[in-house]
Amino acid sequence: MNHIFKRMVVVANDIENIDTLLEKAVACSKQHQTTLEVLFVHEEPLFKLPDYFLSDEKISKSKIDKNKIKKSIQEKLTALNYNKTVSILVLVDDTLDQVLEYGKENKDILFITAYHKELNRKLLQKSPYSFWIVKNKIKSYNNILLPIDLNEKSVEVIKATKHIFPTIQLEVVHDYRFTLDMDLMEDEHLKITPIVSSIDIEMNQERKEKQRLLFENYKRDFNLKGEFLEENKGLEDDLIEYINKSKSELVVMYPEEIELFLSSSLIIKLLHRVPKDFLVLNI
Repeated sequence: MNHIFKRMVVVANDIENIDTLLEKAVACSKQHQTTLEVLFVHEEPLFKLPDYFLSDEKISKSKIDKNKIKKSIQEKLTALNYNKTVSILVLVDDTLDQVLEYGKENKDILFITAYHKELNRKLLQKSPYSFWIVKNKIKSYNNILLPIDLNEKSVEVIKATKHIFPTIQLEVVHDYRFTLDMDLMEDEHLKITPIVSSIDIEMNQERKEKQRLLFENYKRDFNLKGEFLEENKGLEDDLIEYINKSKSELVVMYPEEIELFLSSSLIIKLLHRVPKDFLVLNI
């Protein structure tokens, strides 16, 4: 399988906490022979720069010294033994617009960025790209968790995840209650009514067992561990509880084109409530 991303782009807003992003980007770039680029966006008042990186406003219209920032990033890359040429761009304000302009609809880019509630929400809602969102200073992952929808997109994402992280244990999880039933779709608003509250117990059990069998087939075909979630609390709460209790350090998710199980709104909720790194694949 050819690597789905040709470019790794670090999107950073905080020069003092960029090291973990660079470490992960460098390791992935070396492993998959992708280009590495850095997009540093200074956003005030969300992020403060140390005085060293501020320019003399008497002689400069810019409030930041872009050359010092570039030099600092380059020194960090050199310390990581990354000797290839890296494009480093330093900009001011509006991370979302800068990312949209930088990417120009190219799906072969993987953006890696640090967790920030408001910025991440905007990026996931309003951009078409894949994002590796880092919350923790973990040098390497041992376990990855992937919630799946049991459709063709699931197969594609499983293959992509195993390719990006070929040596890491991948586990899948599915909650059958999110299954789409066309008879229950409200066309006007495209909302899905949970099947547990809309069909009788016998039909519900039959659907559940079919989904369980399909899930077991996925596990067998791709040699995966996994959990088929049963009803306990609520749809989102059960999934969040399972993810938090799992051994995974990274959660992989993929937004669907229509708002089903893996909707962008659910992904954003999980991102805010789960203290783990996230990889959101828009492929």
